[in-house]
Amino acid sequence: GAYTLALINSLGDMIVARDPLGLKPMCYAFDGSMFAAASENVALLNLGFGRETIHDLPPGHAITIVNGELELDENGDIVPRRFAETPRKAHCFFEWIYFANVASTLDERSVYLSRTSLGAELAKLETENPEFEIDENTIVVPVPDTSKAAADSMAFELGVPSREGLIRNRYSGRTFIATGRDRIRMAEAKYTPLREVMKDKRVILVEDSIVRSTTMRVLLHRIYEEGLAKEIHVRVACPPIIAPCFYGIDFSTIGELFAPGYIENGRLSDASQIAMAKELGCDSLRYLPIESIARAVQK
Repeated sequence: GAYTLALINSLGDMIVARDPLGLKPMCYAFDGSMFAAASENVALLNLGFGRETIHDLPPGHAITIVNGELELDENGDIVPRRFAETPRKAHCFFEWIYFANVASTLDERSVYLSRTSLGAELAKLETENPEFEIDENTIVVPVPDTSKAAADSMAFELGVPSREGLIRNRYSGRTFIATGRDRIRMAEAKYTPLREVMKDKRVILVEDSIVRSTTMRVLLHRIYEEGLAKEIHVRVACPPIIAPCFYGIDFSTIGELFAPGYIENGRLSDASQIAMAKELGCDSLRYLPIESIARAVQK
């Protein structure tokens, strides 16, 4: 399974552990007197720990504090203990694409730099196989907030402006973990298109992922109707989500997902992406291939 644990009992004894595959992140900090653990290093930085005191917990390892005692080496550093073998690593790439704070570093790879690399990969696809002419009326618009780094990077590489054409409602939750009509209602209230930015523009809309497509369908309709965009070309900074995930992400059946019905013999063709764009209601759609994720995340 996939797990990261940070447990403390009524006596103050603590255990911090990470599964043998390292699917989910876990880090810890020790400054000589105080110990802390969190799934992301940015939380520990914001608590005041120095960057040099923060470390990733290796997969299959645990740290225990019993009777107030930590196991330290001769240099005063914590010694994580292996509790299981690690035959291979299987990091969740969704952490770098979507879940993690953009200021975090997971397993020595910056989330921000990973997302900017994804944007550069999108730009590379665009220049190698253009689907439309980029002119002075072309802008890149991120779907806030997790897509902004990729969108800014893509725009820089293409030499076009990156504009905040969508303003996020800060009081809306993450729609992909909602259910049924609640998901549709939340998607409708999630973003406000800025007509002043997008009117009569060819919009390259950068999204981190498309899971069920609920938010994307609503968003495209609102950008056309309220934003008055001339064209919308959706660029997705990850591959199609084609299978359920049972490791902490709330989509459990293939039927819930948008992409599987368009996959032919295990691959996504140009014809499939044209059909997907038609179904969503945009002018074109393009996903990143898996190879781009591996290069960006460097795992």
